[in-house]
Amino acid sequence: MKQSKLWKHVAALLYDIFPILGIFLITSLFLVLLRGGDEVQPGTIWLQLLLLIEVYLYFTYSWLKGGQTLGMRAWKLGIQNHHTMTWAQGTARFLVGLLSTALLGAGLWARRFDVAGLTWMDRVCQRPVISLETE
Repeated sequence: MKQSKLWKHVAALLYDIFPILGIFLITSLFLVLLRGGDEVQPGTIWLQLLLLIEVYLYFTYSWLKGGQTLGMRAWKLGIQNHHTMTWAQGTARFLVGLLSTALLGAGLWARRFDVAGLTWMDRVCQRPVISLETE
């Protein structure tokens, strides 16, 4: 098992912004069509919850089914033993990831001080992100 580099985690997350934006655009188009051309007012709680659920499903489903998001795939990262990960572990990983992001990546940076070199997300689901690059 080769440990992944911290900058690759950040790069993968930035890469994942693009498919998420695509999902948001499709959702917005669908909602405008469904509402007969009327837009949803900015700050509407149900829309924000819908978009959060979409982000949750994007990450969690990707981790559970393939061990990688599109960003992780691009940077050759994967979750070790993802095939045994449960939805509860994926959900915990996502929620801790949200907290880490809200704290300016504290969960990723904590890896530098962790004895085993794990992020908060790795610890909570007991599956580290590893490099899939061949030497």
